[in-house]
Amino acid sequence: MDLPENLGNRDGLARKLIAVGLAVFALWSLRKGKRTRGVLAGVGAIALGYSASTESGDVMEQASERPDTEPTNRTEQLRCAICEESIVPGQSRTPNENNEIVHQDCLQASA
Repeated sequence: MDLPENLGNRDGLARKLIAVGLAVFALWSLRKGKRTRGVLAGVGAIALGYSASTESGDVMEQASERPDTEPTNRTEQLRCAICEESIVPGQSRTPNENNEIVHQDCLQASA
């Protein structure tokens, strides 16, 4: 288990060193009069330094994380007032005369 942890530490250190190198290169380029190269290197240094200091991780790793797909309490509590079964998304439902949510089929069957 120590191997991924060590690689993560090295990755952050490498990004910090590259950010410092880009910052030095940006200053050197600006002093030589190469504005475009200096600005681009400076932006790269800022971006790498920010990502290394906040430990934001890999973008693909964050994108692959699945959002929480567990049902919320509201959908768990949504039950038919007549048959007491849960109402799932996509099922036809309607309020009854007491303004309670019921299956449309249950309402028609009770009428």
